[in-house]
Amino acid sequence: NTFRRAWIIALMGILGSPACSSGSGGPAGYGAKVRFKKDAVLVFPDFDLIYLGRRHVKSPKFKPGFNFEDFRVSRGNQSITVSWSSGTGLLGPQDFEFGGRKFELELRHHDKLGWLKEDEVVVSMK
Repeated sequence: NTFRRAWIIALMGILGSPACSSGSGGPAGYGAKVRFKKDAVLVFPDFDLIYLGRRHVKSPKFKPGFNFEDFRVSRGNQSITVSWSSGTGLLGPQDFEFGGRKFELELRHHDKLGWLKEDEVVVSMK
């Protein structure tokens, strides 16, 4: 009976993981690659993260302009927008604070996890 219960819990964990990794939303953990897509809710322990989309901003100082990837971070009635950009090519995390805690959002490359796919994000606690 105990073995059967452990097997069912393990199977639920395995079957539940693809929902998050496929970008369709679901539970997400800090410091791990998580797949995202527009309007899908990723549920982190301290907030929900929703990818809002990409926007382009023109700049007189940098002719190609800048692309920003916008995410909404929310929980209850509290909500902020976090915008990540590669800027002029230097890839790094976008710091943000939510609920009194500090976090980092990374796209394209993570120092420990390496290159990220176009639809992968890593959120870490600072």
